[in-house]
Amino acid sequence: MNVNYSDLKEYLEGKTTDQQSEEIRNWMKNPENEEEVRLLLGEIWTHSQIRLKGEKPNFELLLDRLHYRIKTQTVQGKAQNIQAKTLSHRLVQQFSRIAAILILPILLLTAYFYFNPDRNFSRLADAPAMREVYTKPGTRTMLTLPDGTKVWLNDGTLFKYPESFSGNKREVFVDGEAFFDVTTNSQKPFVVDNPIMKTIVTGTQFNLYAYAADQYFEATLLEGKIHLSGRAGKIELDPGQQIQFDAGSKQLLKQQVNPENAAAWVDGKLVIHNERLDLAVKKLSRWYNVDISINSSKLKAYELTCTLENEKLEQCLQLIAHALPIQYRVKSVHSDNQFRQKIELMMK
Repeated sequence: MNVNYSDLKEYLEGKTTDQQSEEIRNWMKNPENEEEVRLLLGEIWTHSQIRLKGEKPNFELLLDRLHYRIKTQTVQGKAQNIQAKTLSHRLVQQFSRIAAILILPILLLTAYFYFNPDRNFSRLADAPAMREVYTKPGTRTMLTLPDGTKVWLNDGTLFKYPESFSGNKREVFVDGEAFFDVTTNSQKPFVVDNPIMKTIVTGTQFNLYAYAADQYFEATLLEGKIHLSGRAGKIELDPGQQIQFDAGSKQLLKQQVNPENAAAWVDGKLVIHNERLDLAVKKLSRWYNVDISINSSKLKAYELTCTLENEKLEQCLQLIAHALPIQYRVKSVHSDNQFRQKIELMMK
């Protein structure tokens, strides 16, 4: 796609759709568009009324931080001899001298302070480094965060957290499934970011099933209280309550459940209770690391209840076939030098 001034400005203002945002990010990361990105950035700065407060930002230190964050990536060029006198001139020179891989982080840094002019640049330079954990399919892990909060991560989950919590909140990111036992601190809320919904708590136990690729979000509260905000609006949960939100269809369900079932996976069990089959197969697919599809819209509305612990995939499919009017077909597909099973569910 071709990105113009309006497209980029709307993206920085958070007014684009998820698909548009992804297209714009990919366009910005393309080295062939480097010159045009710099020009658009210059236009945004030129036509904006920016009033910086606090001390003059130390961009050399900020760039050092950015280099550190992407040290695992290949960088072909380095910024050298950046000595411009004005803020806008220095930014343009930096963009012209550093490798294309640095354009996106610096552009986002610029946008952040453009749309948040009251924030102090020096705070970002002193921000703690982020750690990233990814649990491979078929594995689970447990972490203890700097504040003592314990987090269990299910397979295929991406989790990011700072080396230390500073500021007035404790903020982490999760894309996948995680169970949280949050250390109480009413003065510093615990915030879990996710592409679909944000969760804010002070001290509590809750489970999040939130794989962005599934376009499905599920939050279950065991103890305490949590506040949710995002695509489903603003929601509060009390103990024993659960929300299920399908981001694709915009369907939202808030219900009373046995919250222990949602966290049973921590102990190696998958508990599904009266769930629509189209939602249940998302969990089954990840549990067995296979692809499961349903070829009947009528079948998707059926509800499934089951508890799985040591059952093999074939045993699971047989149990479902006995409980519901379905038949299934299993085939192996060769992809990325490995075989992956695909299961198709059909009406009998």
